[in-house]
Amino acid sequence: MKKLYKISFSILHEGCWTSNVKDKVVTLNISKYNNNKIKVSIISPRLLVKDLEKSENVYDILKYRKIKGGYIIDFLEEINSTISGYLLSNDNVLYHKNIVRQKLEKWEIISLGKSVTNKLTEKFNINSISINEIKPSDILYYGLTEKELLVLKNAISMGYFNYPRAVKANEVAKKLGISKQDFLYHLRNTISKLVSSIDFD
Repeated sequence: MKKLYKISFSILHEGCWTSNVKDKVVTLNISKYNNNKIKVSIISPRLLVKDLEKSENVYDILKYRKIKGGYIIDFLEEINSTISGYLLSNDNVLYHKNIVRQKLEKWEIISLGKSVTNKLTEKFNINSISINEIKPSDILYYGLTEKELLVLKNAISMGYFNYPRAVKANEVAKKLGISKQDFLYHLRNTISKLVSSIDFD
């Protein structure tokens, strides 16, 4: 039976379009364009077309759109010489996210196996890599347990987070059939997990 893995790594990728990025840029989508090229869509606070045109691995700028607070830019990359191309062609890779800040690419991958890292480390100069086995609940509910989900749902529905609070902690705890301390313990764990899932970089 296959297992799920969360693989995280970072790379300073010289010659890549990311080596010209000083702002935070997020890759929104990667898709196959043809047999040799992939289409990459990014969101950026500033227009990066000139930076992208200077990059060795950008084949063509397809289009860019101005949106409130930034730009969405679509461009083509070679499928065989990029991390995006490798991940897209690997059937075990189920999900990938790339955030670039000050030239550093931070990747997060969900994969059906650890072997995806072998070619990545051979072909690209990966700075650091972490591999963790995960469960579907880690993806579906940010790693929250059933108890934590129940505590959070009740706290929200009963108005615990309202201002002013509609109920006190001991009232939510009583409805759940647990002590006030247990309620607060589970609620703090829940908030901690949700906040730690946010990328503040």
